[in-house]
Amino acid sequence: MTSGGRLEKLARTQQLYTGEPFAVAKKVMRGRDNRHPIHSGPLQQAHLEAEAFAKLCSGGQWWAHPLGLSHVQSTTKSAVAHLDSHTTLSNGTSYALSGHALDQLLPSAEPGVQVNGVVGLRVVGIDGSDLHLTLVDSECHLVLRGIPGTDWAEELDERRLRYEKAEAPPLWQQPKLTTFEEEHIRDYPETWKAERGLDWLGSALLRRIAIFQTASTAYSTRSWITGDEWIFELDTVRGIRLEHEVFLRHLMDPVWGLPLHIERQYCSCRPEQELGDSTYTLQCTYDLLHRGMNSGGLQLRFRHGPGVYTGGTRIKLAELGAPIRWLDRVLPEHSPDVASPSDASGAARSSDEGSH
Repeated sequence: MTSGGRLEKLARTQQLYTGEPFAVAKKVMRGRDNRHPIHSGPLQQAHLEAEAFAKLCSGGQWWAHPLGLSHVQSTTKSAVAHLDSHTTLSNGTSYALSGHALDQLLPSAEPGVQVNGVVGLRVVGIDGSDLHLTLVDSECHLVLRGIPGTDWAEELDERRLRYEKAEAPPLWQQPKLTTFEEEHIRDYPETWKAERGLDWLGSALLRRIAIFQTASTAYSTRSWITGDEWIFELDTVRGIRLEHEVFLRHLMDPVWGLPLHIERQYCSCRPEQELGDSTYTLQCTYDLLHRGMNSGGLQLRFRHGPGVYTGGTRIKLAELGAPIRWLDRVLPEHSPDVASPSDASGAARSSDEGSH
């Protein structure tokens, strides 16, 4: 293979994992160490990225790309997360993803109760549609890139006034860790410790965000943390092949993926089961652990069955700007993307988690 052909192949693989446009991925790959094409961030950088990823994935229901991010560009010491335009909340309303991101990330205090948002997160600058974030007493750097026209200054000012009126002190401009944040860490030591054990995982997944679209047949992806385990639930509609082995192969690729191994697995998508009741949701569950660490686990729940939530899913995703070629693959127009009444209760159990 010629050097130009190899570079293009590497760029396509980079694009598959990060979602970057091909021209950008090609430029990035030129001269990069091909043994470690996607960098890992140092501890504080991983902490910031993991906390932001976990909270960005919470509270929305539908968005144009799985988990609301079109692509991520990263270096060892920084990352740029490109936000979708809007999300549809569980009550059906459409909400700018920039506003959703600030609601989830900005730290504010409930005196005597807890700190909401990311403890220690600070806003350090605005550059057009870019919001620059860091953690107190660190050099880590995360950029949220909104769509053109995003007015971060107005969004921040609106939230500052709102929180002050509610007597919930805004903390994102304080130069040091506040007493509210110190008390939060002290009052929830086990939760804090468990989540820090997942920092490496959240950061690594954020930097490979595109595989939830490019290597998955799921049209709906939800994520949440329980204890020391990060759970992802991926729904593929009946009639589309559940290709979880493709996703796992990319996720655990020895060069591009994560250093994971499968600790336990239970698979219920055998062909004979596919012929059963069309209202029944099958689930294949994989528990994965780091090959060299004891802390933090990943559980993947690949679900195969009727559409979740309410009907018209393809229409909702198209209205939010989901790529049509992707919709044609995961939710073709003939697909049964309407949940039957008997599925409503089952679908509702995940409605409080972030989804597609």
